[in-house]
Amino acid sequence: TEKQAQQKQEKTQQQHDQVQVLNRLKELARRQQMVNERLKQLESELRTATTDEEREEIERELKRLRDEQREMLRDVDELSERMQQATDPQKPESAPLRQHLEQARENVQQASRSMDEGKLAEAISEGTRAERKFEQLKEEFRNQTSSQFEEAMRDLRDQAQELSRQQEELARQLADEEPPK
Repeated sequence: TEKQAQQKQEKTQQQHDQVQVLNRLKELARRQQMVNERLKQLESELRTATTDEEREEIERELKRLRDEQREMLRDVDELSERMQQATDPQKPESAPLRQHLEQARENVQQASRSMDEGKLAEAISEGTRAERKFEQLKEEFRNQTSSQFEEAMRDLRDQAQELSRQQEELARQLADEEPPK
């Protein structure tokens, strides 16, 4: 019973970790999309800027976006660690998830480098790839965890049926032992 309780607690913790990873993937995809959209807008504004003051303001905003991109890179690294905790590294389906996350990380890193070098079109392209990878990863992770959830639900249903059977057996035994009145 203790072992079962511990296993159940571990599964519950793993499911909690999986939900956190899924939420983090959604957040990263959303943030990358926002950075991409703002970057496109700033690229356009930079082309049409006529005064030094306008260009300086755009450069300040670009610097802020570069900082946001670097922060996302740190968040991806943190997410990678969380994913390792939330998935079983022994399971073969975990490897593609880690690989896709690494590819998304590379895209975020390349977008950051391109922004540093002033190559905005390249940064937008890499950022868009990263966003797509995050979305793809989110769906794959959701599919993998939903199958684990279904398996856990089947286990719980089986346990409930076993408990019900045991309860009925105990009720019969008690009814047989009661003295007639």
